[in-house]
Amino acid sequence: MFLQTPTQVVNTATEKHVFSLWEILFSGGIIGNTIMIAIFLTGILALYIFLERYFFIKRASKETPNFLENIKDFVQEGKIQTAVDYCRTIDSPEARMIEKGLARIGRPISDISNAMQNQGQLEVSKLEKNLNILASASGAAPMLGFLGTVVGMIMAFFEISNVTGAVSPKLLASGIYTAMATTAVGLFVGIPAYFFYNILVTNVDRLVLKIQTHVNEFLDTLNKPL
Repeated sequence: MFLQTPTQVVNTATEKHVFSLWEILFSGGIIGNTIMIAIFLTGILALYIFLERYFFIKRASKETPNFLENIKDFVQEGKIQTAVDYCRTIDSPEARMIEKGLARIGRPISDISNAMQNQGQLEVSKLEKNLNILASASGAAPMLGFLGTVVGMIMAFFEISNVTGAVSPKLLASGIYTAMATTAVGLFVGIPAYFFYNILVTNVDRLVLKIQTHVNEFLDTLNKPL
């Protein structure tokens, strides 16, 4: 009878693949791993440049209390050499620029201005040192990630082409997520590097504007009759 027929309960065990970040990041073979390491090195370089430049610009932005007022007093009292010596005791871009101007007092104001502008260009180049590398890193990291993904996809489909019969979805999925890992890491490195670059550029622009304001005040002081 139907009721007496034993029922068979089939337990379908679903195989679960445990998520492993290390396996995802470094399961792309020699080429994939090489690209992944290159992305990580790019990220380390970007972080180093950002921290080094950030603290360098921060030190350069540190203001000396009453610096410009003291310079004005020395100039009005005719103590030019004292003003020069005072500038040499201060490690800042504006102090070095004003020192160049003080050393040329007695010449036409255009010569003084040109000397200070030339020194200013040197100071700006010091502030912007390695910023181009940081900008390149922000673009290179995602591109390396895309390269890793393309290479990974080519390798994955090549392996699939060698499979006879039905292709396992697991084989296809594992090849795809392994290839996509480099793109994710590339964006993870590139996006912060892009923000780092813009933060530094903004800080440099702000400092240059402040220096230019002080230089203009110094030139106005020289134009005033003693």
